[in-house]
Amino acid sequence: MLTVIAAETKRSFDLPAGRAAQTLKQFAAQAGREIVFSTEVIGDVRTPAVRGELTPNDALLALLAGTGLIAGQDSRTGAIAVRKEADPNAVRAAPLESRDRPATSTGRDSETVELSPFVVNTARDRGYVAENTLAGSRLNTKLRDTPGSISVFTREFLDELGINDIRQLVEYSVNSEVDVGTGAGGPNQNTYIDASNLNVNVRTRGISASQGLDYFTSIAPADSYRVGRYDDSRGPNSILFGISNAGGIINQSSKLAATHRDSSTVRYTMGSWDSSRIELEANRVLRPDRLAFNLAAVQQENGGWRNFDFKDKKRLFGAVVFRPVSQLTVNVTAETGRDINAIIRTLTDTEEVLAWYDNRAALGVNAVTFTPNNAVPTAAQTALGVTGRNGASGGLNHRLTYVENDGVFFDAIGTYLTGTYNNNAVKLGGLPGVTGGPLKLADFKIYPTFNNAAGPGMSRYQSLANTTAFADWQLTKNLFLNLGHNYQRTDVLINLLVNSDPTLRGDPNRTLGIGGSPNPYVGRLYFDGNWNRDIAARIYRESRVSLSYNFQPKAQWLGTHRLAGMLSHSTDTNERVNSWLVLAGHPFNPSPFNTNNRVTVRNYLTEGDYNTYRVGDWRSLPKTINFLGKSYGTTYANVPADRVTNGGSIQFTNSRLAVVQSHFLRDRLITTLGYRTDVAKLIRFGVYSDPEVGDVVDRDPAKQTAAFYPGRTVTAGAVYHLRDWVSLLANRSTSVGVPSVGTTIFPDGRLAAGPRGRGTDYGLDFRLLEGRFNAKLVYFTSNEQGKTTAAGQFRQRNPRVMDALAGVLVGPGRPFSQTQWDPIYLAYTPPVTSTQSELDSTGYEARITANLTTNWRFMANYAYNDYTNTGIYSFDVIPWYGLKLGASGRLAQGVSQNAAGQYLINPSAYTPDGAVAKWLELGAMAPAANPAILTTSTGSTVAQEIFDLVDQTGANKVNGDRRWGLRPHRVALFTAYDFRQGFLKGFTVGGGWRWRSPNVIGADPSGREITGAGLASADLMLRYARKFPRLPGRFTFQINIANLFDKTDIVPVRLLTDDPSFTLPGGHGVAYSRYDVVDPREIRFTTTYTF
Repeated sequence: MLTVIAAETKRSFDLPAGRAAQTLKQFAAQAGREIVFSTEVIGDVRTPAVRGELTPNDALLALLAGTGLIAGQDSRTGAIAVRKEADPNAVRAAPLESRDRPATSTGRDSETVELSPFVVNTARDRGYVAENTLAGSRLNTKLRDTPGSISVFTREFLDELGINDIRQLVEYSVNSEVDVGTGAGGPNQNTYIDASNLNVNVRTRGISASQGLDYFTSIAPADSYRVGRYDDSRGPNSILFGISNAGGIINQSSKLAATHRDSSTVRYTMGSWDSSRIELEANRVLRPDRLAFNLAAVQQENGGWRNFDFKDKKRLFGAVVFRPVSQLTVNVTAETGRDINAIIRTLTDTEEVLAWYDNRAALGVNAVTFTPNNAVPTAAQTALGVTGRNGASGGLNHRLTYVENDGVFFDAIGTYLTGTYNNNAVKLGGLPGVTGGPLKLADFKIYPTFNNAAGPGMSRYQSLANTTAFADWQLTKNLFLNLGHNYQRTDVLINLLVNSDPTLRGDPNRTLGIGGSPNPYVGRLYFDGNWNRDIAARIYRESRVSLSYNFQPKAQWLGTHRLAGMLSHSTDTNERVNSWLVLAGHPFNPSPFNTNNRVTVRNYLTEGDYNTYRVGDWRSLPKTINFLGKSYGTTYANVPADRVTNGGSIQFTNSRLAVVQSHFLRDRLITTLGYRTDVAKLIRFGVYSDPEVGDVVDRDPAKQTAAFYPGRTVTAGAVYHLRDWVSLLANRSTSVGVPSVGTTIFPDGRLAAGPRGRGTDYGLDFRLLEGRFNAKLVYFTSNEQGKTTAAGQFRQRNPRVMDALAGVLVGPGRPFSQTQWDPIYLAYTPPVTSTQSELDSTGYEARITANLTTNWRFMANYAYNDYTNTGIYSFDVIPWYGLKLGASGRLAQGVSQNAAGQYLINPSAYTPDGAVAKWLELGAMAPAANPAILTTSTGSTVAQEIFDLVDQTGANKVNGDRRWGLRPHRVALFTAYDFRQGFLKGFTVGGGWRWRSPNVIGADPSGREITGAGLASADLMLRYARKFPRLPGRFTFQINIANLFDKTDIVPVRLLTDDPSFTLPGGHGVAYSRYDVVDPREIRFTTTYTF
């Protein structure tokens, strides 16, 4: 009978790497133990070097880690027997368990055991169970001794689910999700897809979280081909990142080179939608136990289920380990590559056509088309679904439109625009619409969910490069030094459509422009939009030095202690420029990016041919455009410098950290105390104005401005082991953040103060089956003060309104000269990018990870989360615009529609010192400036812009208090079982299930929450592993099926109105201002050859 080796005192071991037959004998001599093994069974297996003060139990575990050998002790004789594991290519729970395992170096395969407290060895991970982490204190600590909420995704878990990136990972996380803007409830996703995010945005416990690369800040998307494992630390953690997000951190630990054996892996995956991915990896030992390198590469060409989708990657990764002496280990990793992919929103496209479309079907094309004459639509035209005018003709106002179908250019200024049922004046057979915000088309007979109106032109190119170097040096028996340096660079170029573009409309115009030639496309549907280019570059550098000292007083009751300190310095450089596709030479407005200079690209659809359901592609434009008798080139003109969409900065941060980790009461009580100071100096670059392209970043020191952000954060936690199998834990931690260079706020675009976070965790930790079953139950609170939310609707609306007013108020014979107008314009278009509020999050989390047997693995998560935003808009947006609160606590809506569909304004609904009052004052200066008829670049009147402002601001404010978008409950589980005997020997079957409770999508007039639909999805994994005669190594053949039952119902996010009984006329169903779509069933086949 094999049992666990009895606990013993530590000894000094010095075992070199080599053949197991020799190293096991050396172990026996140094441990003073009898060991039994068969040289025929062990064969040519090599073991790593093991050095340091260890118990014999831990030394033997480290010696055998990753070799396919396992050990146990005969209970009668005390001899240790070593044999081969049943499946030498699988990492499983070994019968030999450690009670006090040492810190080890990182690597998928076994590696030299070092006592460095700054490194964790992924080779000690077994199945789904990990033993140690750095995520709690920056020190190598057992998970059961860590008071914070930390989960580990092992390499085996990643492989069995076929996880390649963060988006897939968080589906099985405890309480994290990709942030796609559902919390805001808005109709757009610009902050999710544009260059403001160089990495995937993740929320943990409802609060923004950070991502790490070997515990440095990560600035580019991760790919699992280079990852040893992920650690998910939830809640504020000042020790890990003093300046960070309050939600927590998901850190990727890189694979490292192994110095004890050569190995190679070839993996090829193919699957749904013509997906193809190949991974290569090779580890080579140049000098056993001294020098080795690892090379890995990935090439991916994946399609997608929506039209024009693709996700391509080419990356190369390398790692080198060098151990000149046994006390010093140097690890260097590097990566370079590029990702190119289509930009696919999780939601579908906006429509402004449905009312016109239905009336066209009922009455015929002639009844719903008209000759444009610069007039606002009449009441009769509005009732038919012709609801707007594309700007007002006059002066230098133009809407240059290029028709991709035939290459025609025309001026669409003053032409008619169609609308939908978010207008109470439109009718279908006497049934009216309802006044509301943007509407999403949910009639899939007209517009299936697989459509992607952005077409092939909306794409993202991102290059990346990173290098990390670590040196771990054991200076004395108890003193350890770690030196680390990290360099990262990423560059992004994005071609995209923003705001509500692309929008589906119909063409009710019988001529191409006012007084133009007959329109060959009259009565047809089209998508068009103004193309935007977003370019960003970021360089991050950090150097740090850490010291750790192990201290054990002579008096045992004083416990044992590990003291650590760290000094670090980082430099973070950001530049970003956002620009619009325009005519070169700014012919129609001195501001190059102005609406009148932009080029709209249109594509008319062939109804029923869904490949034509897309916007005009920017790449289809000719080099020269003939317009109004002149030839123009095209270029991209930058938006005004606001330091977020156009600007740059450099941030210098100096950090100091002290940590004390103590063990009392014979290791039953473990405490962790951390104190950290961070001082950030944020320098914002200046700008200069280029007459052709607008504002450009200028690094001239004379134009720079600087701000300092000091922060002090504290972590205090304790774990008390009531028994070997159950522990109590408690943790309190804080965090502090520095706003990005573009985080500017009302009233004048000043830089925001840094957000602060605080959090608590209280819970129970269970460890059963000799450590093979681990469970944690936690109650948590998290808070973020100074939370910033993107203010895109305000930043974009203000220039639209002011540009429209300038078009009729500025110039010869008008109320203002350009010189008089400029200061007014600047005052009412502040470079504001964000608003601030406070977020509170509370809930419960439970996680189980288990290796139930040597061939049965199991993982399950449950989380309940409740969070609310408070103070939304109360101290910035509402007073700046001069909005008022009504009797019900909602914002007073001072705009209404008359029977003809015209928006009318009640000036008394706004304070006299706000921006809306200023717009009304300016609108009274000329008949053409009347807000009821003056249209902006979106085709909406200024009055409608004010209506939308109040409607969206009020909804977001109320919905923040109503837990907008919240799904309180979530469950995820996965299990896998290996068949070791019988006719199924070599097969593995696994399955998972993910569920999230219904989300909050609205409220009825009484304020009662309306919920949408829950999300549920099942996953399946089948694998077969075998060896082939005359071939070294092993083959595995694996099938992964995501969304096994192909559940593809839409996911409602926001109702159009607070009236849940309202449905769209014409039998088009529920009215949504936003709904998301779900990926259908995906099948992937993976073949892996390891040798």
